[in-house]
Amino acid sequence: MTQQEISTEAMNVPERGNTRIPAAVLAKIAAQAAREIDGVGAAAGGVLGVAQRRDFDRRPQAEVELLGSTAVVRLDLGLRYPAPLESTCEAVRRHVDARLRRDAGVTRTQVDITVTWLHPEDPNERRRLL
Repeated sequence: MTQQEISTEAMNVPERGNTRIPAAVLAKIAAQAAREIDGVGAAAGGVLGVAQRRDFDRRPQAEVELLGSTAVVRLDLGLRYPAPLESTCEAVRRHVDARLRRDAGVTRTQVDITVTWLHPEDPNERRRLL
């Protein structure tokens, strides 16, 4: 087992054989779970951040590093604004944790979130000062 795979052996699962899940697979599960939360999006296109657009139809970027039986997930995402940022990020953490537990048997997760952009609900709407 490499450091970038999680095994059922490390999770104290009864002896039924071994299942190895690469970190890249866990990252895809985490990214899809994050996308399922309303108002979460991903950056798309562009080179070095130039001409980059906000996309709510794609999965955010995710990386997973395995430290023993703990999956450390790093998500790079964007959010609709105005939105309750703290509670939205907490919902993403809970959902990613639940999906990794259900789909891959990961017992411990740490989910680190970087919000790289905010997107107003209606960019064509002009605000008036009263």
